[in-house]
Amino acid sequence: MRLNVRADEIALVQTTMADSARAERLIGLLQERDRLMDESTAMLRRYRRELLALNADYDSSSESISERVAVFDRERMQMQDRLIELIVQMKATTTVEEWEVIAEFQLSNFKSRQQIYNRARGLI
Repeated sequence: MRLNVRADEIALVQTTMADSARAERLIGLLQERDRLMDESTAMLRRYRRELLALNADYDSSSESISERVAVFDRERMQMQDRLIELIVQMKATTTVEEWEVIAEFQLSNFKSRQQIYNRARGLI
């Protein structure tokens, strides 16, 4: 991700939304989204480390691996639910026209899954 994308997104919100109070509310939600993405990246890194350790341990059972995968799936679903709730709040903070502009920017500049996996691999 370009370092300026987050700043560009905030600037877009400030210029797109006429109501500064709603714009500030949306910026706060965007910052929460960024924290959630960082948390998701850390979770994925931890999961990868734990699976690598289980794989490296000759004595690890299929049950222990399955349990770790199940825990990750629950954590991932909780993260997804939090992100969905943030998106709902963001949409409620904007008009349809404002959201179309902001969403287009996000679609053009953020590729969440790719960013998370690249971060987890230490590529960004």
